[in-house]
Amino acid sequence: MAKHDYPYKKKVNVTAWVIQGIACIVLIAASVWALWVVHRSDRYAKYSTLFVIAAGLQIGITATNIVMNLIEIILIAKKRMPPWLYLSSACIKTTVWGVVFVLDAIAMNVVGAVVTLALLLTSILQLTHGAVLVHRKRRGTLKGGSYARAENPTMGFMEEGVYDGGGGGLPEDGAFYRQPNRSTEYKSPVHSPMPPSSPSLPQYGYSATAYAPANSYELDSRARNF
Repeated sequence: MAKHDYPYKKKVNVTAWVIQGIACIVLIAASVWALWVVHRSDRYAKYSTLFVIAAGLQIGITATNIVMNLIEIILIAKKRMPPWLYLSSACIKTTVWGVVFVLDAIAMNVVGAVVTLALLLTSILQLTHGAVLVHRKRRGTLKGGSYARAENPTMGFMEEGVYDGGGGGLPEDGAFYRQPNRSTEYKSPVHSPMPPSSPSLPQYGYSATAYAPANSYELDSRARNF
C-alpha cells in the first residue's frame, strides 16, 4: 500500500483530538445522566420520549466523532492519510457540530452550547489545515511530504541488466533500453552461389555449387556436338 507522508501539524491535530475527546466524553456522560433521570423520575414522563431520542442521537454523534478521530490518528501515524480524506473528515465534523451548536443556542442550553462550541472550533481548525494541504497539493507547492510507492513483489525476480539506464536496474527519466550493436545488413534466406574466390565452407546466405548429374542438359555446362 502506498504511503502518504504529508506534513500534518501535530499541534493542530493533537489539540483538536484532545479537546474533542474530552468534550465527547462530557456529552456522553450528560446524555447517560439525562436518560437515568428520565427513567427514575415521573416529573419528565411527559417528555420522556423526546429526551430519549435526543440523548440517543447525541450519544451516536459523539461516538461517531470519537471513531473518526481514532481513524485519523491511526492513518496519520502509519502515513496512510491522504489530504482529501483528512479534509472530508473535518468537513463532516464541522457540519455536524455546527448544526448541534445552533440547536443548543436556540434551546438556550448554555452548557451544551459551550461544549459543542469547543467541538465546532476544533473541527474548523482541522478544516482549515486540511484545506491548506489540499490547495498546496493541487498547485504542486506542498513541501515536506514525500510519496513512497507500494512494494511490488515481482520486482525481486527481474534479471539484472535489463535496463541500461543505471539507478539500480531501473530506467532513469528519459532513458531507454539500448539494443546491443548488431549488423543491420540484409541477408536473404534463399541460398545463393558462393563467390568463386571464397574456398570456405557454405555459410548462411551462400551455398556450394549445385551437383549436376552427367549428361544432364539442364545442369551440365559442357559443350555438346550435334
